[in-house]
Amino acid sequence: MPKWDTSQPPPATSTRPWRRRRLLRAGLAGAALAATRAPLAQPALTRVLRKISIGYGVRTVDSAADGFFSSIPIGLGFFAEEGLDVDILPMAGATPVIDLMANGKIQFTTHATAGLMTAVGRGIAMQGFICQVPDYFTSIAVLKDGPIKRLEDLKGKIIGTNAVGATAVLPVRAALHKLGWNPDTDVQYLAVGTGLPALDAIRRDRVQAIVAWDSIFAQFEYFGAEFRYFRPDPIPQLGFTHASNTMVETMEKDPALVAGMCRALLKSVVVIAAAEPDELTRLHFKLYPAARPSSLSDEEVLRFDTLRLRARRQFMRLQQRVFDRTERIGDVPDESIASLRDLLAAGGEIPVPLPVERYFTRRFLAEADRLDIPALIAQARAFRA
Repeated sequence: MPKWDTSQPPPATSTRPWRRRRLLRAGLAGAALAATRAPLAQPALTRVLRKISIGYGVRTVDSAADGFFSSIPIGLGFFAEEGLDVDILPMAGATPVIDLMANGKIQFTTHATAGLMTAVGRGIAMQGFICQVPDYFTSIAVLKDGPIKRLEDLKGKIIGTNAVGATAVLPVRAALHKLGWNPDTDVQYLAVGTGLPALDAIRRDRVQAIVAWDSIFAQFEYFGAEFRYFRPDPIPQLGFTHASNTMVETMEKDPALVAGMCRALLKSVVVIAAAEPDELTRLHFKLYPAARPSSLSDEEVLRFDTLRLRARRQFMRLQQRVFDRTERIGDVPDESIASLRDLLAAGGEIPVPLPVERYFTRRFLAEADRLDIPALIAQARAFRA
């Protein structure tokens, strides 16, 4: 995988300014910012917000690259507009958050879609209702100056993962299976997390490779690492990478809740496309101060997290979805869903390939057609945290 191209921002469209306002509530309600003609987010000062939770399949919400389901809809008041007070619950892997949702403890999950497919495969009646990251962003990386020059050199080696049972590993296991390997015995897996301990693990040869995604590798490169990336077929052809999901029962019994969540998340995709990366980073660490790298100066934090955010934006098809409007925001072709499904089935990660509608519904994506995208773009471009 080449270095992330951070030089080309999305095109500007309009310049209608925003006025800044103070945070409605520290941490959760966030900053509801007003436009000159009408507020982008209606402040919910006189009503009781409905408390709900979104489970995230990673331990920390540590970057503005995660802002499309966290700091943006919280900080810009998109959740509050829908009458929601949303708690983001990060955990190690998609499986535990899916199990919480299946048991009625939380209402939504957001994570890599391999976890969604394996859950459906084991009988959990859930569906994705918005795909925020359609292009596949996971790679296998080894140190550029290390002894491993080819994917085949990894046989018998240890691969670092973000967590035990991490969804990022599932397509890699399936790809290794297609090479004729036994993914359970020909390599080993070790949970090393997604922060600097993971980078230290590969530098100290505790692991010989790392499976991770765009923003994680951007972080490692910021700290001086140089990698050789492996993306064995059919990983480059995969799609349907990250989705937000709920139970089919919730869609049937409370469709207004799912529609409101979908609207908030759709608006957040527009903002992550159009707002200045530095401002989204400032917003993120206002709402998640514990995630801010304490060893870095303010200037270094902005440079560091902007790399992670821009790395993520390259896989979100923002030009087509937000600026050109040639693709619907939040949607993904059936072929992309099927490509990931078939790979997981071929590798034995799901028992049988099911129809794509078992994994994803477009029922709520008509909300995208009702948004004033040009106004959102203009307001996002003028946003200051």
